[in-house]
Amino acid sequence: MRKVSVILPTHNRADLLQSAVHSVLNQTFRDFELIIIDDHSTDHTTNVIKRFNDKRINYLQNTGKNGPSIARNFGMKNATGKYIAFLDDDDEWFPDKLEKQIRILDLAKPDVCGIYSRPLIIERKTGNVILNETKVKKLRGSLLSQLMIKNPIQTSTLIIRKVCIDKIGMFDENMRYMEDRDLFIRLAMNWDFEYIDEPLTKKFHHGYEHLSENLSGQTIGREVILRRYSDLLKTKKRSWSLMHICLGAQYCQMGKMKQGRKNLLKGIVIYPFNKISFFHLFASFWGKNNYQRIRHAYKSSAIE
Repeated sequence: MRKVSVILPTHNRADLLQSAVHSVLNQTFRDFELIIIDDHSTDHTTNVIKRFNDKRINYLQNTGKNGPSIARNFGMKNATGKYIAFLDDDDEWFPDKLEKQIRILDLAKPDVCGIYSRPLIIERKTGNVILNETKVKKLRGSLLSQLMIKNPIQTSTLIIRKVCIDKIGMFDENMRYMEDRDLFIRLAMNWDFEYIDEPLTKKFHHGYEHLSENLSGQTIGREVILRRYSDLLKTKKRSWSLMHICLGAQYCQMGKMKQGRKNLLKGIVIYPFNKISFFHLFASFWGKNNYQRIRHAYKSSAIE
């Protein structure tokens, strides 16, 4: 039995997977198992894995339904570690990532479920750093209110106590977008989080090839969260309002202005003191293209 189980799902990213695996095997903390879940890949993923001669690798092939939640859950069902860490197949860890986080988590009180850190966001094609997030406020302790507004946790930066997952359940396999946020909300309803304010994970940005697909999926995910946690959100009017504002802005980005305005207006009714809601409502009357131009001229962290 290893102390940490690293869950790494992959689908048709053989060329990127090799770097991700190397970043795990090169950790200064050595007591881990690496569970790689091949989620119906049709490329040369299997051949890439076979090149690694390391007994800590457990290579599993998912032959059932596919999807990120299903693959991660399949990995967790086979995990033996005290702690669960996640890594996406196109991300990489710095060598001391596990060592620094485990040191803090070992000393943390039982009311702490996990620990996350700051990601270093890099443009894949150029290698340029897009965001070091030094100015982005991160939180430790209770994250419940923050998660209702914006998710501060990148999954590849997170380590969780397995006992907490056993108590509240794994990822919702019916959600293909924002399933991570749903899990984090459930964790935050019961425990606190720790945070390390330094980049321990390289998060690679691939451009905007699938932006419309992602926006569509995110609106579906946000609608699910609004319904699922409606009773909780109604006690936090500002958070409830911002969820509708974010949803309205995403609909406007997709060109669905009527649905966008409906959610923006609902956000204003719930909490009329968010000035950004009036900005987006005004911009929505100018059509999709003009909305995008106006939005980029006045970016808001509430829409990310």
